[in-house]
Amino acid sequence: MTIVESLSPFTGTWQGHNRMRFMPTDEYQESVSAAVVAVTAKDFVTIEYTWAHEGQPQNGLLLLGTAPGEGGPAAEGEAGAEGEAPPSDASSGTSAGTGTGTGIGTGVTAVWVDSFHAAPQWLTLTGSVDDDNVVRLACTYPAPEGPDWGWQIHIEPGDGNGGRITMHNLVPGYDPYQVVEATYRRQA
Repeated sequence: MTIVESLSPFTGTWQGHNRMRFMPTDEYQESVSAAVVAVTAKDFVTIEYTWAHEGQPQNGLLLLGTAPGEGGPAAEGEAGAEGEAPPSDASSGTSAGTGTGTGIGTGVTAVWVDSFHAAPQWLTLTGSVDDDNVVRLACTYPAPEGPDWGWQIHIEPGDGNGGRITMHNLVPGYDPYQVVEATYRRQA
């Protein structure tokens, strides 16, 4: 199954709420959120979203594609390590890792930009769409000091009436914890 097929219930224009916190002991801060999910260039999906932090507008974009070797646009004629889905090992911070899926579904790659969480550069994530149809992505990024930290982004496309995006921080020595939860309902 391609990323376009997996996220087809989530395409459209959405309104919802964003909850964000920095640390697991912090209270969530809530804001209004909107998202537009669309098929782009035939084989890719974009998720553009808006939210706010302390009254300041924020926005982000995920560009998702089926991993090479998984039936996506670069699948034909490619083999080897680059065409394989990443292992499902949450401790590495480089794959989808946690969740209820099996870790053996369709491979996914993504580029993520966010005015608050990722600026001023983009992050490249890898992961999978598992048998529960949840897209699970992960990456690592350099910490100010010490070992790299990581992000996990989970996209639950729902059944066509609503969806959910969660983001988790991976801090070395601690269990992953949810930083962001955005829930959406289709805009009338």
